[in-house]
Amino acid sequence: MPELLVVIGILALLIAIAVPPLLSARRQAVQTQCGAQLQSLGQSLEHARTEYRFYPFWDDGGAPTRFTWIDLLTQRRYLQTAGSPNGAPGIRRPMQDGVRIGYCPADLMPDPLNEVRHPNLAYPLDRNRRGVDYSYGIGAPLSAGGWAWRPGGNDARSRRFRDYDRNTAGRVLAADAYASVIYNLSGAALTSGIWNEPTQYDNTVAWGRHGLVSDGFAANILFQDGHVQTVSYRLRNAVPVNTAQDFVWRPGEPLTVNPDDEHEGQYYPSVAPPSAMSNPPGDVFPREMSPAWHTANREWTRITHK
Repeated sequence: MPELLVVIGILALLIAIAVPPLLSARRQAVQTQCGAQLQSLGQSLEHARTEYRFYPFWDDGGAPTRFTWIDLLTQRRYLQTAGSPNGAPGIRRPMQDGVRIGYCPADLMPDPLNEVRHPNLAYPLDRNRRGVDYSYGIGAPLSAGGWAWRPGGNDARSRRFRDYDRNTAGRVLAADAYASVIYNLSGAALTSGIWNEPTQYDNTVAWGRHGLVSDGFAANILFQDGHVQTVSYRLRNAVPVNTAQDFVWRPGEPLTVNPDDEHEGQYYPSVAPPSAMSNPPGDVFPREMSPAWHTANREWTRITHK
């Protein structure tokens, strides 16, 4: 019996020593996979922009089913040749490889903040849950194509996106997110648990999806120049994110910048130029980059899981 207790004790010690490194290695592998998927999305976004001069608009605004920019990249075959990760947990319906890339395996599918943000949406992987589809959001200013802004829509305020082709190494193109669109880098919900604190435009980045890091909550971010980086939201700092370095619209923007903000005579560029779907209709923003156009014309023939 004493010998058995010694053996059990040794096994327990070995397990205690081995498990933390294994868990750490798994977390690192998941983070690497999510980053690689974000990189693939970035390449597809650039292919789309090269062909049409615009990135896809973030979503069609539909409910309870909502089609997003990732559906559009898949439908237009920009993601068709991208490498597919191992199947995301819970996926039972047939699915294009491009669609699979939209799910980060570190996502709870859906994350709790995704559920509370979108109570009117049915989460496609589990219709009994709420939430918008996919694990990544796209930056509003780039998605809206504000560099081509012109009068003609419902919003009369000028939202021209100046210098959109500068500072590309710091501007967010896409990231881990609780929404299909990212307005800013705020993360007040990390402490309050309130998704719309201080406004509905905040807490769109999924800070902490990759767990706690030494100096904050981590998120994978794809920048406009194409590189992917793990960025930290440092709760203990007076300024959790340095927006002079990492930003969604412009260097030095307020952490809670949103469509009501103005800079040098131009409001936050979150309204797409006139298109076939605008009111009144126009011909600037290409219909091929509009999820709403695809929905109206029943063009989602390659999206089989919704």
